[in-house]
Amino acid sequence: MKHILIVLTLLLSGTSFAQTKSPIWTEQERQILLEGLQSSQNDLLSEVNGLTKKQIRFKPDSVGWSVAEIIEHLAIYDELLYWDLLNKQYSPEMPEWVDKVKGLDSVMTAYTDDPIKLKAPFIAQPLGRFENERDLIAYFNRFRNELIALIRETKTDFRLHFVFRSKDAGVWRVRDLQQYTLLWIAHTQRHTNQIKSVKAHQNYPK
Repeated sequence: MKHILIVLTLLLSGTSFAQTKSPIWTEQERQILLEGLQSSQNDLLSEVNGLTKKQIRFKPDSVGWSVAEIIEHLAIYDELLYWDLLNKQYSPEMPEWVDKVKGLDSVMTAYTDDPIKLKAPFIAQPLGRFENERDLIAYFNRFRNELIALIRETKTDFRLHFVFRSKDAGVWRVRDLQQYTLLWIAHTQRHTNQIKSVKAHQNYPK
């Protein structure tokens, strides 16, 4: 009986510690994500607001994406990011990985201007799902707004939960949720710059 009481005491003490330990993820870091998601959303919408059907569907060449395809690609990734973050909230905390990914925040944000072009994976390639431009933009806004709400309200410590990829992913193989979200903010900014390039093309409809 005495041994049982000791074990129960230790378990209760451990539970109390888990509930009261200080979070690693700070409110300042939460705000960085919120501001980044909102500002990159606003920048994108500013670039595509008022485009005609001909303008939004214009392709600079046989392989380059139109503005509509870029928006669809971004919206697909926002949907994937939303479900990733939602589900990763229920994964185990992994403090043993915290020090291993320190310093990767700047690597994620630098993707905005990374000169290396990557091919979108099959799942994120645009398929022309939307004939109506308003529906296309609404699709992007729907999941971007859900992401903002999730990050604003979550109690999950984004520094203690991680996404893992295959070994050939290099520096992107392991990231905490803060870094993971920073990458997709940079991804939006990167493709907003691509939209600007499409609009600057000499054959872009006026």
